[in-house]
Amino acid sequence: MVKSKQSQKNDFNYLIVYLLEWLTGIIYFFTRGGADKRMKKHSLQAIMLGVIAIVAGLLSFIPFMWALSLFIWLFGLYIGYEASIGNDVVIPVITDMAARYV
Repeated sequence: MVKSKQSQKNDFNYLIVYLLEWLTGIIYFFTRGGADKRMKKHSLQAIMLGVIAIVAGLLSFIPFMWALSLFIWLFGLYIGYEASIGNDVVIPVITDMAARYV
């Protein structure tokens, strides 16, 4: 994962965006996404991660898929923490998809 340094102060709203992934992502997308392109990108990433976690949760009858869902949530919290201190973590496919809509 490649990180790019951004000149931002500590903003823990980015951590909150990834807290409940798709739900808080939708809330922040509509409330702060219009004014802040970086927040819009991170809220879209959180929504996409949330959808992937939901699909993994629905496939929980497959052994260890619940662990994948938990890992996705923890990874989202890591991304939110890094974004709150000014570092953007690149998620291979999701970041490119989110960047198209910003």
